[in-house]
Order: sequence, then structure tokens, then C-alpha cells
Amino acid sequence: MADFIELKQKHRATWASGDYDRIADGIQAVADHVVRSARIRAGERVLDVACGTGITALMARARGAAVTGLDLTPELFVAAQKRAAEEGYDDILWKEGDAENLPFADGTFDVVVSSCGLMFAPDQQKVANEVARVTRRGGRIAIQAWTAEGGVSRMFKIINAYTPPPPGVPSPFDWGDDAKVQRLLGPSFSGYRFERYDCPGFTDTPEQLADLFIEWFGPTHRAYRALPPEKASAFRKDLTEMYRGYVTPADGKVRWGREYIITLAARG
Repeated sequence: MADFIELKQKHRATWASGDYDRIADGIQAVADHVVRSARIRAGERVLDVACGTGITALMARARGAAVTGLDLTPELFVAAQKRAAEEGYDDILWKEGDAENLPFADGTFDVVVSSCGLMFAPDQQKVANEVARVTRRGGRIAIQAWTAEGGVSRMFKIINAYTPPPPGVPSPFDWGDDAKVQRLLGPSFSGYRFERYDCPGFTDTPEQLADLFIEWFGPTHRAYRALPPEKASAFRKDLTEMYRGYVTPADGKVRWGREYIITLAARG
């Protein structure tokens, strides 16, 4: 079994770079979809794994749930706590932790959710096992991930071409493949359902979208700044050309397709 300790340290530094909260504003619809599909009710104990700046956790709290948000990168909690304070919530527990080793007792949560986060943990089977362990019998999961065919995956292919991941690391987009997800979670869950949707990103020009992600999104921000000037320029050009493929003929603006699935299942 690969040892991913060093890689996870790099992941923490990556997601702490840029300003993820600016990107999170553009995926509010994903968080809303996850919380609605999870059918979260008042009083339920909810865990948001890889919660980032807290948009899904906050939506769960707005439904009256008792919410814990966990993330490997505690720097993101600054924005999460600011959002929570603005919405009048002082009872969300923000906890630093690893999705591969959740710091909770068996069966602690009624519902476990994740939006755009859990998928990036490198040891996928450990994550799946931990999600099953902390979900109570009869509880539910709602796990969102970008698909391998969608626009986010295309962006990461460019990132990986310039800053390759270490060998042996599975694709995070496996969590966007219903057959692979079902194999990971296995018989611990039943009644699997998969909801597919799109959360497009809109900008006036491809250059604007490339610069937005280079400036604020951790993986692109960190990759760009790790490259020498000539390669950094080529990196920006490749991102821009990829986004150019999403220009709509009707108005000449960018509609970047970001297709995703949500895995829904009940703990057996």
C-alpha cells in the first residue's frame, strides 16, 4: 500500500494557496444539490467531509442539522467561520482531519456528505471504509464528484501534464464514475442512486477564466507559480485554449461545462 503522507502534506499546501472561497462562490448550486438530495432534516447529525470553506456545511445547518465540517486544510476554516458568523451560526464544529482516518466513533453521523472534496483524498478505499464506519446503520450518504468526461477533469489533465502527480495515485475522478464508486463503497451501503448534473462556469472570455483559476484556485495557482516563466506562459495558453472550446456561438461568451454525479445510498 502506497504511503501518501508526503502527498497529503502537498495537498494541504495546495488547497491553502490562492483563495478557494472565491471559487466556492461559483459552486453554490452543487452544495445546494447535495443537501437537497441528501434530504437533510432538523436535528440530524451531519458530517461534511473535505468541507473547504463550508458552503455545504452551512446549507445543512440552515436545515436545522447538527453539523461538523472536516478538512485536511484548516486554513480554509477562516473563510468558513466568517461565512457562519455572517449567517448567525456559532454551533458548527470545524475540525481539522484526514478523510482517510476520520476522528469520530463508529456510527456517529446520520448523514455524511461531500461536495468537490472527498474525491481528492489519495487512498480511495480507506476513505470509502471510513465513510461507512462513521455513518450509522440506516443513515445516508450524498457524495458529489466531478466526472472524468467533464470540464473539471479536462482542466486537471492540463495541470497534471505540467506538474505530474506521483505514480500510483488513483484518479480523483474515479469518484465520478458510478461503477467505481459502487465498488469502493461495496455492500456497506444499499439502494444506490446516481444523480447527474452540470454546474457551468460563465465568463466573458477564455482568458478571463484562465486568469481567475490561476489566481484563486489552489491546484492551478500552485502549478502556475511552480513553473519557470516560459512553461508558466505555455500552461496559461493551454488552459485558455481548453476554455475556448466552451465558447458559445450565440453570444461568444464562455459556458464551461462542469459535469458531476452525486452518489446516494443508505448504510446497511
